[in-house]
Amino acid sequence: MKTKLWTLLLSIVILTSCGSGGSGLPSVNGTQFEILVVIADSVWKSPGGRELKSALAQNMRDLPQAEPMLDVHQCNWVEFGDVLKPSRNIVLAEVSDKYTAPKIVYGKDKWAQPQAIVKITAPDDSAFANAIRTHRNEIVEYFIRSERERLIAFNKSNVNDVAKNQIEKMFGIQIDIPKGISKVTTGKDFIWITNDQPNVRQDIIVYSYPYRDKNTFTKAFIVAKRDSVLKVNIPGELKGSYMGTELKYADPSFREIWVNEGYCAEVRGLWRMMNGAAMGGPFYSHTRLDEINQRVITIEGFVFAPGKNKRNAIRQLEAVVYSAKLPQEINAIREVSVVGKKEKK
Repeated sequence: MKTKLWTLLLSIVILTSCGSGGSGLPSVNGTQFEILVVIADSVWKSPGGRELKSALAQNMRDLPQAEPMLDVHQCNWVEFGDVLKPSRNIVLAEVSDKYTAPKIVYGKDKWAQPQAIVKITAPDDSAFANAIRTHRNEIVEYFIRSERERLIAFNKSNVNDVAKNQIEKMFGIQIDIPKGISKVTTGKDFIWITNDQPNVRQDIIVYSYPYRDKNTFTKAFIVAKRDSVLKVNIPGELKGSYMGTELKYADPSFREIWVNEGYCAEVRGLWRMMNGAAMGGPFYSHTRLDEINQRVITIEGFVFAPGKNKRNAIRQLEAVVYSAKLPQEINAIREVSVVGKKEKK
């Protein structure tokens, strides 16, 4: 098992060029959502180590099959040399009596860029395990957010300008649609863009409707509106079939978050074809208020990949959704410093 792991880590893929924008650091190695844990073998096998692995490799919610949040690989401190130091996501874990209390430090770009690092230290295994249990969600979210930031940055240099301009013309918003997602279908206050690939299909939809009151941003309203919009705009191959939200076997998750300093209702869950073929997959959406035009805008990504893993595909679409800028953000007046001319004497 150790030999296979070592071979895997030595065979990491270089995702970007060696240029680093003048930082002097190489670009990170590895694949998306892969993480390297640097920890003594004995600690990795201890209750604290098992707690850490459980946190990092916990199943991602709202997928049709079990997939971990992160793909976890481990090496001990002796093995952690120049080949592994540029890994994209790293946990540095140490348990030693030289520490008086557990501590978690979040860092970036130590050996490469853009790199995410979390250092966890503790005086004993019990304190180490307790620190992981207390902060497991924050640790995982730090790495997920770092991957999303990398994807957003990549998409900015790989934009489908035609689709982006069409969305802006229809809704007055800006989204960095990747070049591979290019087939466009439009409806009333609705646009659907897909890569139309047979193996792993990735789709983005945007739709809008008038804002009524604060109840517009409840989970029940958003899911009901989603189903009504998709019933009209995404029919299935069989007569009377249409795309809808899976409610019988999986309850969508709802969370209130802030995006670009504005309120956002986040919904993720599963979709399926109603009254039709056995088709389905995960979706992820943001529902936000267009303050200038007093309308609600939903931006959603969904994936169809029968027999394939779907975690990376839906995470990639999450980054697209997060890239959206609403009219109030595009037209925001920024403070500027004005230096007056000196008076003539």
